[in-house]
Amino acid sequence: MSTKANKRTPLLWARGWGREVLPLAGRLLVITLAVIVMGLMFSALQAIKTDVLRVAVSAVVALGMALLYLTEGLNRGGRDAFYSRQVMRLTQAGKPVEVVERARCFHPLKAGAACLLVFALPLALGVYLAVTAKPYTYALQDLPQWLTYSYGNRQDVMAPLAAYVQPAGTTAVDWVRVIVRVFVMPFVNFFSDPQRMSATIDRVTPLCLLCYPLAFMAGYLCGPKAQARLEARQKRAKKAAVRKQKKHSLTAELLGESNVPHYGHAREEDKPKKKELV
Repeated sequence: MSTKANKRTPLLWARGWGREVLPLAGRLLVITLAVIVMGLMFSALQAIKTDVLRVAVSAVVALGMALLYLTEGLNRGGRDAFYSRQVMRLTQAGKPVEVVERARCFHPLKAGAACLLVFALPLALGVYLAVTAKPYTYALQDLPQWLTYSYGNRQDVMAPLAAYVQPAGTTAVDWVRVIVRVFVMPFVNFFSDPQRMSATIDRVTPLCLLCYPLAFMAGYLCGPKAQARLEARQKRAKKAAVRKQKKHSLTAELLGESNVPHYGHAREEDKPKKKELV
């Protein structure tokens, strides 16, 4: 099955691309781990009290992380498109093509399967949180801020209230939320109070998680066009260099410069010299 990547060279789709999924998924997993680490580093943005500044910085961070996936998709899509055109030229020339070379060719399902391996589980957990999200309710261990700020250092007031400060047990939903939040930490910083706005964050979590695989898939699908533009620029640069060399050679020949041959001829010192027998 093939599709036209450009008017000159058709784009051949891959066969047996399953062997390429695991390496591609591993590459995406490494990028995802880097995104998680950076997201945890930027969780300190919650300390910014100005909402406009916090949202602006968080938007820049989230956009930068999405660009990582977009760039990776462009690079991988362009490389696979290059392999597709190379295999197509070999096929048209009647030369044999190995299975490994055909598997390296471009195919959208290859990128989609890799994204599914990396993001299927966190996305499923995010959908579960979105469906089971509940509004924040006052818990027994949450004392009012005016009380803790005003009487936090007075033992005669806080000691009797110690009975109300009961630690709440950690449920399975809490653990699921922790796992999912590490993937979308840059988006959590958009909210001023993540604890009290927990239900809203849980509902938008699937959309936040989809940003990463969608960015990669968008880059992968645009990879063939980017590769075609790169090859066109390289050809134009080569033609410009040839024209410049021709112009320089012709000018030197008209001006009578010695030892400057016409374009396409070798100079005397560049020619191989005959060995003389002694």
